[in-house]
Amino acid sequence: MKKSILLLTLLSLSPTVFSQSKNAFQEIEQKIQSEIDKGTIPSITIAVAKDGKVIYEKAFGWADVEAKIKSTINTSYQLASASKPMTATGLMVLNHKKIIDIDSSAISYMKPLSFKVYEGKASDIKLRNLLNHTSGLGTYFDISYADENGKKDNFEAGFNKYGNLFHPAGLISEYSNLGYGLIDYIITKQSGKTYAQFMEQEVFNPLGMKNSFVQNTKRSDIQIAKKYDSDLKVLPDVLNNTYGAGNIYSSIHDLILFGMFHLKNDVKNQKQILNNAEIDLMHYYKDNNTLYHYYDSTIYGLGWYYKPNDNGYKIVWHEGGMMGASSMIKLIPEKNIAIAVIINTSNRQFCNDITNELSKVVLPEYQPTPINEETEIANYKSYTADSTYFGNWTGTIKVENLDIPCSMKFQPDGNIIITYLDFTYKSYFTQNNPIPHKTILLAGIINKESFIGMYPGTLPSKDIKKEFSQIMSLKLHKTNKTLSGTIVALAASNREYYAYPFYIKLEKK
Repeated sequence: MKKSILLLTLLSLSPTVFSQSKNAFQEIEQKIQSEIDKGTIPSITIAVAKDGKVIYEKAFGWADVEAKIKSTINTSYQLASASKPMTATGLMVLNHKKIIDIDSSAISYMKPLSFKVYEGKASDIKLRNLLNHTSGLGTYFDISYADENGKKDNFEAGFNKYGNLFHPAGLISEYSNLGYGLIDYIITKQSGKTYAQFMEQEVFNPLGMKNSFVQNTKRSDIQIAKKYDSDLKVLPDVLNNTYGAGNIYSSIHDLILFGMFHLKNDVKNQKQILNNAEIDLMHYYKDNNTLYHYYDSTIYGLGWYYKPNDNGYKIVWHEGGMMGASSMIKLIPEKNIAIAVIINTSNRQFCNDITNELSKVVLPEYQPTPINEETEIANYKSYTADSTYFGNWTGTIKVENLDIPCSMKFQPDGNIIITYLDFTYKSYFTQNNPIPHKTILLAGIINKESFIGMYPGTLPSKDIKKEFSQIMSLKLHKTNKTLSGTIVALAASNREYYAYPFYIKLEKK
């Protein structure tokens, strides 16, 4: 019996269940409308597919608040990081056509770009490592706004500064927008087309995604949702230099079509640009030697997160979030269910909550685990649980052409003191006069060999905006008596601007 016929049969035999589902959708609609009325979100579009059919899709609110233009299921929104499974699909198409091999070294496809190596070997980085964030590249983004002046790095310039290998390939899964920017760069180099052209011709068009594009489009028939900040003030164009990581725009109808393709559904007018084994590889790939340290038992496959058992069901998903954009595409392969949500403001929590509510409507026995900041670090605990951290660690931070002496003191009382020679803007660029700098890390937690912590501070990089205070994020890996990894600079501002990673290596004394 065909799946679509089976679904209709089940619905006809179970009118009560179907009625409850309809009522549950109404409850979700009321919750959404309440948020729009309160001014929490400008608009949201949602869709659900089961057994190769879209069973529910709807748009709420305003694509353009000022002009009172309503959103529709065909309105295009920026997806932010939900672009990554699409970019990964594009690279897999090149692999399918044998133009590239995902198990070959990335350096053979990315010339004239090259990695700067702090740890590991550049030749060990396979395309597969870029797809699942195990290349050794660090946390990075570089965002600009159309209403602000100032020269910004394009991808090549950004990569030449920050395309550094902080860990050996396969050691740790460290989410990297730079890696996905490199994937779109490789797609361009190896296909002979721009990334935007390739995605349109080889992914969007074959899958019937008529309102999807990369960054900009000249088509006048596409309605694009404006982006809004948390106060619902309209944002200018939000630009970043890693297009493959977050610059795809798509409608909710297109996004659910993409989800159905990845469920291997036989959708009318869709071409099978990948075979089933290639799709399974994207959803199930795991490197058993890698530390996957976020989201509990979650693995990052080839362009997708997946969790083998989320209260009884395997789930595959990717979320996206940046200024003016929140999105989610979620698959429950065992039940042939796809769910998609897009919002034109940054509201990760509401996006994920609605996704989970929709999950429970179409699968009432399923209780999805929330996806939020708490579940992201669910397996982390205070470093005081591991006494091998206690003591003094010394080494250097590498910032541009400087080797900055640094030490960290892990105390049994839960306080971590970091000391390093800091440079103010004036002293660095005139007298080069070091100023002692001390701070206490208020957060320092561990998961196996992974340590993360945050503190207010700065580093003497020409890229760091001196008009903002800085948050410094430490992401370190512990091996015997060595701690190494990245110290990432983030601007403390109402707008997102950058995450710049710098290498830090410390040894226990």
